[in-house]
Amino acid sequence: MKVTTGQLSRLFEAHGEGIEIKYFDNVIIEGNSYLSTDLLIPAHIPKLEKNNIDTVEVFYTPHLYDLLSREFPADFRKPFGRLRLPEMDRLLEELRDANAHTRRRRYLRMVGDIYGIDPEAGKRVILLHHNEPLDMKKWNDLKREIDRSQQFLYRNSEVPIIIFTDLKSADGKRFVDRFSINADLISLLVTRSQEPGTTIAPDFVPTEDVISVTEPPLLLEEYVRSNARMIIIGEELDEICKRALLEVRNYDRYVRLLVVPALNRDNTMDFFRQVQLVYLHDRWK
Repeated sequence: MKVTTGQLSRLFEAHGEGIEIKYFDNVIIEGNSYLSTDLLIPAHIPKLEKNNIDTVEVFYTPHLYDLLSREFPADFRKPFGRLRLPEMDRLLEELRDANAHTRRRRYLRMVGDIYGIDPEAGKRVILLHHNEPLDMKKWNDLKREIDRSQQFLYRNSEVPIIIFTDLKSADGKRFVDRFSINADLISLLVTRSQEPGTTIAPDFVPTEDVISVTEPPLLLEEYVRSNARMIIIGEELDEICKRALLEVRNYDRYVRLLVVPALNRDNTMDFFRQVQLVYLHDRWK
C-alpha cells in the first residue's frame, strides 16, 4: 500500500512512534538498506525525502489502514462492506450483467492490498493494489491465487451525490429561490452526514462527495467525470432540465434519481432517510 512521507509524518505525530509500519519493498539510500519487513520509523522519513522518495510501499494491515482513514478520510476511505470469496463472485457477476445494459461501467475497489505468494522467490507479492478497480474479468484471473478463506473489504466505484438545480436560466425571484434550495440541500447533506448514526454510507465523505450542478448542459459531463452515485433534483422540472436528465438516463439506465419535496423542519429527517434508501439501492436487482 502506497503512503506518502507526509502522511507517515502525520501518523507518527498523531499516534506516536510506536505504530508498526513495515516496508514492503527494499529501499537503499546513502548506504542505508531498509529491507522488506523492516520497520519504518520516524528517523527514516527525512532521509527518504532528502533522496526524493516521497512515496513508500508498505505492508497493509487493518490497524494501519484504520489510522490512515482517521487522519485522511478522503484518501483512505472506510470500506463499504466485507465479502467472502463466493459473495465476491456473485457481486461482480451482478455488476458485469448490469454493465451489459448501460454505458456506465460499475466495478469495485479493494480496501487494502490483496497479497499472494511468489513460489519461486518465496515472498509476498501484491495481486491487487489498494483502491485498484476490480471487475469480473480481473477477478477471474487472480482469484485462483487467493486463499479461499480470505475476506475482502471493498468499496463501490460510485460515491458522490449531485445536487441538480438550474440557476443559469433563472432570473429574479426564481434565481433567489433556486439558489436558496441549492444551498440548503448541500448544507443538509453535509451536516446530517457528519452526525453520529446518520452517515449515508461508510465510504461517503460529505465534505468531498456533495457536488452542485447548476447548469443543465453540464449534468451528464459531471455525472460521468465524478462517477456520481445519485442525482438529487432540487426543483420542478422544466424542459431544459428534462433534456439534461434524459441525456443521463440514455447514458445510464440505472441512474439513481430523487426529486426533493417541499422541505421544512418537520420532514428533513424523513427526506434524509429517503436519500439513504435511494443511494443504497441497486436498481438492476
